[in-house]
Amino acid sequence: MATNFADIQAFDLAARRSKADIEHRFFIGAAIFFPLITILGFIPNYIFALPYKPQAMTPIVAVHAASITLWIVLFSVQAALISAKRVRLHMTLGLASIGLAVVMTVSGFLTGYYATAAGRGFPGFTPEEFFAVPAGDMVTFVVLFAAAIYYRKVPADHKRLMLVVMLNFLAPSIARMPFPFIPDLGAIWLFGVPSVIGIAILAADTYVMGKLNRAFAAGLAFMVLSGPVRIAMCRTEAWTEFVRSII
Repeated sequence: MATNFADIQAFDLAARRSKADIEHRFFIGAAIFFPLITILGFIPNYIFALPYKPQAMTPIVAVHAASITLWIVLFSVQAALISAKRVRLHMTLGLASIGLAVVMTVSGFLTGYYATAAGRGFPGFTPEEFFAVPAGDMVTFVVLFAAAIYYRKVPADHKRLMLVVMLNFLAPSIARMPFPFIPDLGAIWLFGVPSVIGIAILAADTYVMGKLNRAFAAGLAFMVLSGPVRIAMCRTEAWTEFVRSII
């Protein structure tokens, strides 16, 4: 009986280590995936195009681009710190990132504001309608990041909420990819791709870990539903009038 109990304990320990190893490798992969998508989306349209269209990089856009870049780099660094078991430094940088989040949020709103004022948008949207996308991204970011900070002492919840934060920022990158079908898909591409990726990750995470992470599910549901809510809201006359009154 003792031998059987010891065997069961050894099996449970091996299973937990296997799950932890899969989880660890996944988040390291995510730390590589998000910067790569950002590079693919923004470099051809901004960095390479800047010598030909210098007006595209106004001071506000430059601040927002720099803050977003730093955020993505920080996400990767934070994943690496956890991998290296540098938890204290990870937590210190996490608290310091609150200031960066404020800069990113304010500059994000202003970038969307000035783009709308200049008459720029996205296929399928008027400039006034499209303002709901960057503005909504910033609101969704603030809510998700606040939740991640709240659950910072619950690692399983915190890291998954931070993953949803990064998924929320996929839309600007994938919208700028040089695929000819993107204008035809419009909002389906803009909101659908991050949502499908997030749902697939949630399903895989639930299968591997053997249980649903409620914080992950709630954060993802909030992000996914924010898309249809914004689309419905921005098509109303009330939204158009509101945006015109502040531009």
